Amino acid sequence: MQNMMSVDLEDYYCDLPFSEWKKYPSRVVTNTKKILKSFKKHDIKATFFTLGYIAETYPDLIHDIVSDGHEIASHGYRHLDVMKMTPTSFEEDVVKSLEILNDVSGQKVIGFRAPFFSITENNLWTFKILKKYLKYDSSIFPVRTPQYGIPSSLRTYYPMSDKFPLHEDPDSDFFEIPLSTLKIPILGNIPIAGGFYLRFLPLKIIQFGINKLNMKNSSAVFYIHPKDLDPNMPKIQEYAWHYYWGLKTSSQKFESLLNNFSFSSIKEVLKF
Repeated sequence: MQNMMSVDLEDYYCDLPFSEWKKYPSRVVTNTKKILKSFKKHDIKATFFTLGYIAETYPDLIHDIVSDGHEIASHGYRHLDVMKMTPTSFEEDVVKSLEILNDVSGQKVIGFRAPFFSITENNLWTFKILKKYLKYDSSIFPVRTPQYGIPSSLRTYYPMSDKFPLHEDPDSDFFEIPLSTLKIPILGNIPIAGGFYLRFLPLKIIQFGINKLNMKNSSAVFYIHPKDLDPNMPKIQEYAWHYYWGLKTSSQKFESLLNNFSFSSIKEVLKF
């Protein structure tokens, strides 16, 4: 069964304030080309949730991604925490990213993922804005963490109700694509979708979770950042331990998943 592969296309310093980015040497092109090489090796297509800033700064990288047959989607322009934004500032950032991404990629962008998975129960107003421009969102993480998550959300993709975004409406033409979790009695939903969780969790748990979803005829939704596969990622004082955990073994684990599961882009899997 085909699962959904996605890349949050940003540089390692993009969790810092935008004004700080110019202080750091970029590594996004080199690291992304490694991912593209792995995807080509395993004949995998993916959705690249791309910062408008990255597309604006490195248009040739976007051209390489598109020429390899991958989907471009929006990750906003400046990698902002949506929980700290107003509806106006959020819409301005999304629209700016779409204008750049549509132009640079030559594609019609139809998907969005919020930086930091920062769409929660407190800012569901975001969907009224996203529905004006897009076909789907992939920001909801059905987990409980101190930073993000909506543990009560549906765990697999669904057509989203206009009035109740956490509920399904078969007549809706806008979809939510939640990140994958493994449901464990008492403990609740355990994130297995990638990123830090790829680096932190044993590979067998991630494989078990994907297999369990597939056995229920559900596609897993996986994500990776280029920095997650960079064992030489520069140290940033403001970053906590979890930014660097497991970087030495993450590429090997990622290759194993690509070798053992079928993946494609969100657009291709869901036939948008």
